[in-house]
Amino acid sequence: MMVRFRNVLAAGVAALLGLAGADIPAPPAIAPDGIVNSASRLPATLRGGAIARGARFTIPGVRLGPDIGVRGSESDPPAKLADVSVRIAQRDAVADAGLLFVSATRIDAWMPETAPLGDVRLTVTYQGRTSEPYELTLVPSSTGFFSSETAPEALPAAKRKPEAAPGDTVTLWGTGLGEAALDLFVGGKPAEGVRATAAVCCKGVEQIEFRVPAGAPPGCFVPVQARTPDGRPSNAVPIAVHAPGQTCRDEVDWFRESVEHAARAGFVVLARVSLDIRLVPHSGSQFEFDYGVGSFGRQESGQRVFPPLPPPHTCTVFTARINLRQMMGQTRSPAEWTSIPQKTPGNRRLDAGSAVTVAGPSGAQALNRDARQHDYYDAFLGGQPPFSRQPAKPLYLRAGPYTVSAPGGADIGPFSLKLDVPRSIEWKNRARIAEVDRDAGVTVEWKAASGEDAVLILAANADRYSGDSAMCLCMAPARDGQFRIPPIALGNLPPTLEEDDLSASYLLLTEIPVHPPARIEARGLDAAFAAFVSASARLVKYK
Repeated sequence: MMVRFRNVLAAGVAALLGLAGADIPAPPAIAPDGIVNSASRLPATLRGGAIARGARFTIPGVRLGPDIGVRGSESDPPAKLADVSVRIAQRDAVADAGLLFVSATRIDAWMPETAPLGDVRLTVTYQGRTSEPYELTLVPSSTGFFSSETAPEALPAAKRKPEAAPGDTVTLWGTGLGEAALDLFVGGKPAEGVRATAAVCCKGVEQIEFRVPAGAPPGCFVPVQARTPDGRPSNAVPIAVHAPGQTCRDEVDWFRESVEHAARAGFVVLARVSLDIRLVPHSGSQFEFDYGVGSFGRQESGQRVFPPLPPPHTCTVFTARINLRQMMGQTRSPAEWTSIPQKTPGNRRLDAGSAVTVAGPSGAQALNRDARQHDYYDAFLGGQPPFSRQPAKPLYLRAGPYTVSAPGGADIGPFSLKLDVPRSIEWKNRARIAEVDRDAGVTVEWKAASGEDAVLILAANADRYSGDSAMCLCMAPARDGQFRIPPIALGNLPPTLEEDDLSASYLLLTEIPVHPPARIEARGLDAAFAAFVSASARLVKYK
């Protein structure tokens, strides 16, 4: 009897050990800081990234549902779909989200109006296994506009960029407005006759109609942005504004009309950069340096991507989860400069020879082929870059005439052209802007080299912990001499949290040509240019 008991006990222990070692499926896991408004995709740590009652939202992760995605009803999304459910809880108050789409890596859902406001815990359950709670803050209203990339398949109208003349009515589509009144701006000008109604096709989608105001700036990428009563700014989406019967036209259109659509294109840019980083502890504060870079390539996967510039007197906003800190860290090493921005997909290097030569009042220098980024020719020409261990050199790019030339290579013939380098832009009130109150806006003043040029103003910052980033890009005529960045354009920038948290907290001015710069004419090139740009930047603290 005792032997039998020992055998049974041993078998039980073995069974338990076997069970413990069995391949038990892991529960669903939601990506950290991953839940976003389905229309705007604004990172949740940004002011406009909060999820509202009645909004459509997206949950990324792993093991969230079936490997092959399943769609729910657009008009009446179910609380359970393909054995997936999403629950929102706040103590004893609970609500189940409506499910629009479920898969292993993504869930698109609708936040019910009965969900409790404030701090909640969201969980995903699939086949009886529940994820760890995801902490989320629900608000009454936080609007996101759909774009061609984010619009649902059931709403093809939201994938088209509207075109209109001043006085015309435009329709955009969004989610998260709730019952709040909406302040809406077209190129910084208040829109007229704003009206929002629920879309018939799709749960949680609002149809937002407005008239383009008479003072709206013309252009192909006029930014439209909204703001809720409690100050939460939406993402910015572009519309085309033009005179009746005409097509839209941008102020700086020479790049798009030539290089962007050329199969074989290139550039040489000479730059003077001035940087004030006096807020960084235990570091020098003033840096000024000259840099040259060139690149020639054949685009094999469609046209080159050119970031849309807003019209003069306006600002647009770009938000993303990108490693802006890493990019800013790369700027500390001149050897990394050619990797910013990243290589254009589908662009194959064209050989223009061993080096590009620049000759001017201070003599000649060579832009050699970069040892690691073979698509580029580049060189540090003079001055002192920040954080560099290279010894300081005399500044090279004095105002005057320059010759840019190359001997030619296997793909591109020899070329030589003249390039006039003017004086650099002077940021007149740079020393007085150490802090920027995002709710008040900020005015920058400058002295430009030419009144015919344009000045781009860039405000950028990244959240220290998540990497969530926002960049505000404004354009103004150089002759104006000043520009005020409005609060709505700065609203989604993360605040600068600490005195030593400044590695991605920048404000920058750069002068660019409005008219086409010097053309590079050579065998094997469809379009290419050489230009001088100057930039002045500083680290600031965003509050």
